[in-house]
Amino acid sequence: MDIKKFNKIRSSNPFLPLSDIVYELLLRDIISFRLHPGTRISENAISQELSISRSPVKTALEKLVDRRFAKITNNRYYVSDFDPEYYKEICDFTMMIEPFAAKKAARNIKPEQLEELYRISDRLTALYQEAYVSGKDFGFTKLLDQEMAFHYGVVKASGNGLISSLYEEHKYEVWRFRGCLLYSRPEGFFNTVDTDHRLICDILKLGDGDLAAAVTKRHLHVSRDSIERYELIDHF
Repeated sequence: MDIKKFNKIRSSNPFLPLSDIVYELLLRDIISFRLHPGTRISENAISQELSISRSPVKTALEKLVDRRFAKITNNRYYVSDFDPEYYKEICDFTMMIEPFAAKKAARNIKPEQLEELYRISDRLTALYQEAYVSGKDFGFTKLLDQEMAFHYGVVKASGNGLISSLYEEHKYEVWRFRGCLLYSRPEGFFNTVDTDHRLICDILKLGDGDLAAAVTKRHLHVSRDSIERYELIDHF
C-alpha cells in the first residue's frame, strides 16, 4: 500500500470516506500487478500501515469481493484469479462500447478533447518506444495509466453520458485484463500498437465515424488476439 499516495488523496479530499481511498489504492495495485492473482491481502496489515481502523479496510475489501477483484478463502482475502469466461464477457463489452463511442466521437469531439488525445497519443508512442528498448526492465504502470486515459478519453468524447458512465463503472475490469498484456510484453506487441493511437486521433480529426469505429475495432482485436494467442490469462 502506497502510504504517500494515501495521505495525498486524504489531504486533497478530506471528506472522501477512508474506505473509498483504500479501495482505489488496492484496486490500482491489483490492475498494475503489484498484487498478483492469489496474493493474500491482510486487513490487519493495511490498517496498521495506514494508521487507520480496520473498519474502512474491511469495507474496501468487501467491495473488491463484490466487484470480483478479490475473493474470500478460509475467512481471508486474496486477489482473485482471472476468470476466462468473465474475460470473454469483458471483451464483448468493450467491443460493443468502444467502436460505437469512437464513431460518435468523430462527430462530437471538442477541440480541447482532441488536443488532449493527441498529447496522450504522443506520450504513448514515446512510452512504447521506451518499453521496446527497455524490455522487462520497463515500469509498465505509467503505460497503463496513459492507455486508460486515452481509451476513456475517446469514450467521453462520444458525447453520450450514459455510455461514459457505463465505461467508467467497468473500466478497471477492462484494464485488469488488458493490463496483463502490457505487463507480459509479448514479443513484437509494442511495435504493433505504438502508432495506433495517433492514427485514431487523425481519423477523429477527419470526422470519419465509420473509419474511427473500424480502426478502434482492429486495435481491440490486436490486444485480444495477443492475450489469447499467448494464453496470458492462464499464466497468472
